[in-house]
Amino acid sequence: MRYVFLFLIVIPLFASQSIPTKNNVFSPYEWATYYAVKKTIPINIDGDLSEWENVTGFTMDDRKYFFVGQGMSSAKWEEINDLSGNFKVLWDTAFIYIAVAVIDDKVIEPHGSKVASLESGSWDDDGVEVMFDHDGCGATRYYIGDKLHHEYHFVYSENQPFVFDNFWIPKPGAPQPMFTLPNGKLEPLAYPDEVMEKNDVTERFGTPPYNGDYKFKKTKNGYNLEVKMSLPGAKMVAINEGGHKIGFDIAFNDNDKGKGALKQQLHWSGMNGIFWRNCQFFGTLILLNK
Repeated sequence: MRYVFLFLIVIPLFASQSIPTKNNVFSPYEWATYYAVKKTIPINIDGDLSEWENVTGFTMDDRKYFFVGQGMSSAKWEEINDLSGNFKVLWDTAFIYIAVAVIDDKVIEPHGSKVASLESGSWDDDGVEVMFDHDGCGATRYYIGDKLHHEYHFVYSENQPFVFDNFWIPKPGAPQPMFTLPNGKLEPLAYPDEVMEKNDVTERFGTPPYNGDYKFKKTKNGYNLEVKMSLPGAKMVAINEGGHKIGFDIAFNDNDKGKGALKQQLHWSGMNGIFWRNCQFFGTLILLNK
């Protein structure tokens, strides 16, 4: 998600924000449940998604999936060739596997991820955001170092891709971070008593707790992303064998200029509110054994 800071004590409320409760099973949207079957074939993390051909995916190619906030919406969307995509998920007892095929007519190398300050960041670059609530507890906030709740940014690049993991740390007394809209109105970026810090884990993603691997691959219509990672604290067994629901969400970021803020963001579940701080906006991932 896009982060630009103005710190104020004022705490405005979203008139449209309605935080779902645990009884709502994370997202309030009826489509935001994904049933992931257990992996039965080798998955090579190389960005080639041919082995995923027979796995059922979810396609986001409609205006209803656009994030509305921070000045973004579907207003600038030029239909599916501008931005759309599909994701698929598999699992085994050790890892979760994700395959993403993004259609993007202008794939841009990262700019924000290379900025040291908080004026820009991975949230302004082409790429994929992936969120997990490992134990399915519906945590309403989480921080850098949390092993159970995550907001990953996988930033596209042919030569220098990045991975970021969580962006906030607690700081008692800190005013609420706010985003200033073009019309001067304010939207909250996080909660009071917390501040932002970039957390580049690119070099550490292959080590615990992630034990991860990922690969982008440029395609004629956009790019692919393939990921595997551990989910510490999640019970990696099928739901009918004693498993549990896992919070999960995914978004596709689009910046056509190679500078400045995002043009738009497609999102599976958390299109409104502070979804990047509150797991209760995530969708639901259910593990199946077949």
